[in-house]
Amino acid sequence: MSATTPRYDITYPTGSDLVSQAPAQFKTFAESVESALGEVDDRQTANAVKPVVRNTFAQLAEAAGVTGQTGYVTADSVQSNNGAYVYTGSAWVKTVGTWQKFTFKFENEESFQPIPYGGDNILLWNPILRLIVVRLASFKSSVGISTYNVYLPNSGTFKPSKNIGLGQAEFENFTGRGVELTLNTLGRVTVGPEMAVGDVIRPLGSYVVPIPSDVTITASGGTSI
Repeated sequence: MSATTPRYDITYPTGSDLVSQAPAQFKTFAESVESALGEVDDRQTANAVKPVVRNTFAQLAEAAGVTGQTGYVTADSVQSNNGAYVYTGSAWVKTVGTWQKFTFKFENEESFQPIPYGGDNILLWNPILRLIVVRLASFKSSVGISTYNVYLPNSGTFKPSKNIGLGQAEFENFTGRGVELTLNTLGRVTVGPEMAVGDVIRPLGSYVVPIPSDVTITASGGTSI
């Protein structure tokens, strides 16, 4: 066959092909279709890459990939072989993923006054492990207000499909009230349900929060660390 399609190189006959060569032509056609279907199945093109999923590591090792493409082994008899991989250009290498850093800022530093040496406003995310590490700075409230977007995105955006509870913060001044932190779907961290004038709120140091299985993340602009 003397012609191919532009995207997947599927061969097809032209007027110059002889009828006597039909068996060989059909064989070439079938092989080109099979190759194209395999490419679509594994998305082995730079324009359309999806994870390669195999039951065993031996099967994954035989699969071709695009540099940086992810792969998963799901049912290997050797338990340590199961998990996420990345294609280096020559082989599949197991990885636990890269952490990405997103920073936050106070919505208004007159209303929410940062405490000196009160820490940074950072969220770290590992997309493979589905974990976030939260570090939020302490502040003093100069306003009385109900649940409010205190921490706003500063560098990068990190938006969950559903609100994620980030646990409790502490009052430096005894109030007889509790306070909760929530990462909302706008990528902001709210503090609530109530803040009063003079409240000094201290989020709990640095801690890990698992991302619930029914939550998807839309993130951009993070810094790999």
